[in-house]
Amino acid sequence: MTTQSDDETFLETLINTPLTPARSWKKPTALRSLDEHRHQALSGYRFRTWVDRWLHYAERLFGVAALLIFAWWVADGPVRDWWYVQQATRHAPPVESDLRPTAVVRLPAPVAVQRIVPADAPLPFTTPDMQQPLPAEGFLAPRSPVEAVEEQGTPLPRRLIIPALGLDTPVVEVFIVDGVWQVADYAAGYLHGTGLPGDPGNMALSGHAGLRGAIFRDLGRLDIGADIFVDAGTWRYQYRVRDMRNVWPTEVNVLDPTPTPTITLITCTNWDTQRLIVIGDLVGAQPLTGQ
Repeated sequence: MTTQSDDETFLETLINTPLTPARSWKKPTALRSLDEHRHQALSGYRFRTWVDRWLHYAERLFGVAALLIFAWWVADGPVRDWWYVQQATRHAPPVESDLRPTAVVRLPAPVAVQRIVPADAPLPFTTPDMQQPLPAEGFLAPRSPVEAVEEQGTPLPRRLIIPALGLDTPVVEVFIVDGVWQVADYAAGYLHGTGLPGDPGNMALSGHAGLRGAIFRDLGRLDIGADIFVDAGTWRYQYRVRDMRNVWPTEVNVLDPTPTPTITLITCTNWDTQRLIVIGDLVGAQPLTGQ
């Protein structure tokens, strides 16, 4: 308990003590919200505007779109190919142990070959920007296999077998549409208007090397002398590889007709900048058993 003398001494001390200068007084404490405090602390920096918000939303939208595109590519590419292989395996025809002809027939003497494909028709996998404009005339309307047989007298190819690659695939006819060749999915494409199996002329077949079955992905592994078999009608024709080379998309002379029965296989290579060409000559034929 303080006494009166202590109080008097304390009061005298307060009276005699000089006052603190006003400039040293501290500012009163202010209560602010978190947003206001952040605004005060960052007042020297640039704040986000509606443009920044829209850019943020656009970034998120771009990320979602990229994921959707990737998912579509996976579903429409590897997954689709895998599913096709599973279905094809279930319905695959029995594997033939011996594909070499046991009976060779004499081929007819070479006859004059009439060009059906336009002279400057593009190579398969060639887009319009990679070629000169094609003439409006000279193109044939798509025809059915029955019409082709009636006109040419020889059935169209329907099956391609390359034992060295373990390849056994159907063949479908493809046409020039909007200035470029169609490319068959999960099959080899017979270029409409080129030579027919066994007849003098240049029979051209094309196929994918990437997705959609990629039936010609291993075409570059073929060696000179490898056998190629083509089924048409009730006959199996045997060709033998004599040349392999890469050409530019503008080198359409590989589709030129030949005086002897020839087969030309075409696919893209070198990141789609060139075309891989495999050329073979007919060496034999035999009737298909059970046809």
